[in-house]
Amino acid sequence: MPVAIDTSVLISAEKQGNFDTLLPEGEEGPYYIPPLAAAEFLVGTHTPVRPDLRQRAAQLYQSRFRSLVSSFTEADAAQLAALIAELKSKGQQMKFFDAGIAATVLARGDKLLVLDSDFDRLKDRIELLRPSEDPSV
Repeated sequence: MPVAIDTSVLISAEKQGNFDTLLPEGEEGPYYIPPLAAAEFLVGTHTPVRPDLRQRAAQLYQSRFRSLVSSFTEADAAQLAALIAELKSKGQQMKFFDAGIAATVLARGDKLLVLDSDFDRLKDRIELLRPSEDPSV
């Protein structure tokens, strides 16, 4: 089953300088980056941080991440609208990039590789995977 990669994993890979150690053992994928995860990562490459860090992140994106970015489909868009409406009806909200990532995964029935808890409220609908090597330990 395909596995989407959340921005939290992309950021950790950039900080560690290694992407492959974050892929869960026994998960063959294929792996892909939802377009809104790519956008969220790229926003971070434009923030006012040290120029060397921006350059390092941009180089990693070009050399490793860009080829994994999938397209945003009409089904993804419809799922995003439905998810936002559903959350709103419950008096809840989700950050836009996270909602777009979740919608992509929900529309496609895929798994999601994450490092943070941003998607925990959807764990009954999305199979959340954690990296083999937890970089926070």
